[in-house]
Amino acid sequence: MVLASFGSWEERSLPRYDIGISGYHEMNNIVAFGKALSEPTRVRILNALMQTELCVCELADALEISQSSLSTHLQTLRSIGIVLTEKRQSWIIYSIEDLSLEAIKCAFQHFPPTLPRIGRDNERLANRIRLRIDGCCVVGFGALQKEDYASKN
Repeated sequence: MVLASFGSWEERSLPRYDIGISGYHEMNNIVAFGKALSEPTRVRILNALMQTELCVCELADALEISQSSLSTHLQTLRSIGIVLTEKRQSWIIYSIEDLSLEAIKCAFQHFPPTLPRIGRDNERLANRIRLRIDGCCVVGFGALQKEDYASKN
């Protein structure tokens, strides 16, 4: 599976093993996929994107994270090649790349993200998607009221 064409930073940071050039690139793909799943916020983002394509404001509201933090994680996922972007009018829409979707489904099947936080994310995401008009986000950031997560659990 090809997740992305990798820049020079990975080639410098990963040791070269005598496995041939194609084996080296396959190993890089596995390492990159692991990197995508190595941070809880990225797992939450991927969980949301597995349900539907989303814009940044929908993700930020549903996951209750700042736009800057979200942008950092989305950039990591984009650089790996797992998340794709598409511009629609004034919105940037994020989705999971098709080949990566199958790998993520497989990983989540073996290690289901069933934490209470994921359940809360899914609930907020469903509420946020209901605000769409004709399938499009139209309300921007802050459409959902933030609640104290600690008091809910």
